[in-house]
Amino acid sequence: MPNVAVVTTLHDSSGWSLEHLKKHASLFDELYESRLVVATRGTSMGVVEALQGTGWTLISHRSKVGVEYISDSRRRVLKAGLDSGSKFMHIIDMDRLLHWAKHYPEELKEITNLIPSHKFLIIGRTGRAFSTHPRNQTETEALANKVFSLIYGKDVDITAASRGVSREAAEIILKSSKGGYFDSDSEWPTLLLTAGVEIGYIETEGLGWETRLKRQEMTLPDGKRVDVKKYYESNPESWVYRTMLAYRISKTALNTYRGIQET
Repeated sequence: MPNVAVVTTLHDSSGWSLEHLKKHASLFDELYESRLVVATRGTSMGVVEALQGTGWTLISHRSKVGVEYISDSRRRVLKAGLDSGSKFMHIIDMDRLLHWAKHYPEELKEITNLIPSHKFLIIGRTGRAFSTHPRNQTETEALANKVFSLIYGKDVDITAASRGVSREAAEIILKSSKGGYFDSDSEWPTLLLTAGVEIGYIETEGLGWETRLKRQEMTLPDGKRVDVKKYYESNPESWVYRTMLAYRISKTALNTYRGIQET
């Protein structure tokens, strides 16, 4: 077994993760030496009990609900992995991990085995995997990816937020990271880039669009049910939301590269 811990975040108020947590527990036992999760305050007790019953260690206290707390939760669970003594960590949001385990378990094994070969590994998406996401996500994330790629010097996909992290890299991140929302997508690799840490990159099929694990349809104000992907692509608020996130990720990459940390 590789000396890798998986560290993740989860918000699940409806119980969508229950089936998948139980189904893939043996795979995660095989892949990871330990499993740590920061769950939100809004995550149901049934899900919390399922996490505890399938080998996950919950990091207290449970995090606040909202996208503005994502980077904070990621820092907390990364620190927990560091404090547990793990030499390498795979940090990934739970919905993405469960999607990967369901659809591409062999690839997930390959990536876990690869993580100890790098100080920091950016795990991105193939063109096919990227294209499975709604257009309001792909068209805006492409801009954030482009900004970081220009800084990094070659094309990379940073916005799937799956990383392999060594202890050395984790210590640097936790010393300097301050971003909120999804700023960590660009802040962490940029901090390491400016610190001279070796950064690897690989593209995967398993990081395709994970949201269908949680929901297939959305309800409109008039009560009509529509496919969730069509909803995101046709809802102007969804485009504004994704534009805001992409702007923050892009600006954080540039500011971090210039040595500017916003408070």
